[in-house]
Amino acid sequence: MCKKRRGLPEALLHAKELAVKNCQEQFEFDQWNCSKRELLFKKIYRETAFMYSIASSAVMFSVAKACSLGSLAGCKCGAHGKQKNSTWQWGGCADNSKYAKKITRKFLQLQKKGDTFNAIVKYNAEVGIKVVMANEEIACRCHGVSGSCSVRICWKRIRPFDVISKQLKALYHSAIQVQPRNNIGSFGNGKSSRKLLFLENRLDFCPSTVNRRCKNKENCATLCCGRNTYNETKQVSYRCDCSWRVKGEYNLRCRSCPKNVTVFRCT
Repeated sequence: MCKKRRGLPEALLHAKELAVKNCQEQFEFDQWNCSKRELLFKKIYRETAFMYSIASSAVMFSVAKACSLGSLAGCKCGAHGKQKNSTWQWGGCADNSKYAKKITRKFLQLQKKGDTFNAIVKYNAEVGIKVVMANEEIACRCHGVSGSCSVRICWKRIRPFDVISKQLKALYHSAIQVQPRNNIGSFGNGKSSRKLLFLENRLDFCPSTVNRRCKNKENCATLCCGRNTYNETKQVSYRCDCSWRVKGEYNLRCRSCPKNVTVFRCT
């Protein structure tokens, strides 16, 4: 696939970076912080379900954006919907989510049938695809004399990926544990089609939280697994005394000011 489609390797690399970065950000203050990922693909834990969903959503997001940017060969702008009113008109280059969905399924081999393990893998990956589809929105740009916005040109786009990753994190918390004998197909309809599924009880991540930073004291109680915490004070810089300077154009000028912050860590 990568040899046949110019720009696909770059899109897939971007998808990988996007998935890992957002996974680490979403779980920064959880016992599992998106680490030891290679251990979680042997069985289907709650974390495994999340990783398959964020992987598929990242591939779909990156491919759809690559289409609209013109960096992926054989892919054009997405189709517009039906005109609903006359206050604006379709235009611009829409994210091609339909083509991206097709490529994602083919690349991740989601069309193949298999045992319960593969069925749940496919199901959780499809959840990621559905979350991306649910995050399509209409964006518009004003046109007219002196910014009068007499004409609005609108197109479809996918919301930023951090919005998608936050929704997947919420699905992680509400994931459903199933038994191998369950009919996975029964989860493919209605509201349950947006639930992540897993088979195995979670691993013990408590040993890996030593020296991990907490968000606050309340977070420490969970993150540190009941162990004690210690504090450390460090100096950080922040922007201060900002003001607008007009010299041909507006520029925001700020100073860098120091301040002390207290960081809580697990023992």
